[in-house]
Amino acid sequence: MLAGKVYSGRLVRPALFGGSPEWTAGVRRHPTAVVATAVVLLVCACIPYAGFPALYLAAAACGAFYAANEPLQLLLLPGKGAARLLARKIFTAWRNYFLMTAPFAVLALLAQPRSAWMAAAWAPLAALALLYFVAAKYARYDPADESPRWPLAARLGAAGFLIPPLLPLSLCLVVSYLLRAERNLSRYLYDYD
Repeated sequence: MLAGKVYSGRLVRPALFGGSPEWTAGVRRHPTAVVATAVVLLVCACIPYAGFPALYLAAAACGAFYAANEPLQLLLLPGKGAARLLARKIFTAWRNYFLMTAPFAVLALLAQPRSAWMAAAWAPLAALALLYFVAAKYARYDPADESPRWPLAARLGAAGFLIPPLLPLSLCLVVSYLLRAERNLSRYLYDYD
């Protein structure tokens, strides 16, 4: 049944996304949404002061890639300990996002040079949002539960990247989730520590 929902095109290879199962599966499952997002980013890059907020919203939308748990075999495949695997997942998320959005950021800077100051806020906020989603996923990772429900605190933390008064909660949860994610992953990757 899942095979009918997943686009298995030859263009979307895991190597394209640094071996990330989250990004590969997300793009394969939602090719229409990816194309629609690219069109919206292209249009917003030409609208004054809309390019970088749209890029930031795209980072928050990429958090949906981290909603489902991959099988334990995929976590064991790299042969890394918990801290190194978590760092690799975070750096891969940043790499994929910034490589995919770089053309739109350059276009926004060329089309609207006065909005360059927004790039200084966009890059760290987008990186922080992706860090939150990766940490939140692995803080509650359970290979037996393929699609876990997010607790209320995690949903409020995710909302903090869209609603500024909740941002302090998101920042606190990032630290908490990073510590919990390393402890949680250590249960499954103890052979590599």
